[in-house]
Amino acid sequence: MRNKISFKVAMGGVCSAVCLLAMFCSGFLPMLDYTIPTFAGFMMVVMIVEVDKNWAVATYCAVSLLCIFVTPNYEASLLFILFMGYYPILKFYLDQKKNKALVWAIKLGVFNAAITVFFLAFQFIFTSVDMLEGMEMFGKYALLVLWAMANLFFFIYDYALKQLTDLYINWFRKKILRRK
Repeated sequence: MRNKISFKVAMGGVCSAVCLLAMFCSGFLPMLDYTIPTFAGFMMVVMIVEVDKNWAVATYCAVSLLCIFVTPNYEASLLFILFMGYYPILKFYLDQKKNKALVWAIKLGVFNAAITVFFLAFQFIFTSVDMLEGMEMFGKYALLVLWAMANLFFFIYDYALKQLTDLYINWFRKKILRRK
């Protein structure tokens, strides 16, 4: 059943709908600006496990395009598009490699590039948003502290994504979906 094109399309549609619903909710739940794109990105893991990585990439592309038009919270949309949406797919692929040092270098490089583009986009495109607001106590080191905190978050996020993926594969699929 999982090899049929109808299953793949339906699964992509359901995952896309869940992602878009979550991203839409970021408009009236602004305190979850970073949490909602993280959850939506986890749906790409579901696509990889249940279908394959190519369909996960297609789902990511569809959700990224649609969330530009559907999501009222541009910060959450940009975060999903620039990192949270594709990183679970990239992580799934990279974690299969043997050279862990190279894998971590790639992961950190991708994250720091994405977070830099995210910061610059909000600095120059959305001029009414100050990313350093509330960090005045750090003075001239505020940007460095923000960057360090973002990298700490990345390590926590990577670990949590691994744990959630294991939970999905080893518990949810077996107990709830009754699949091996």
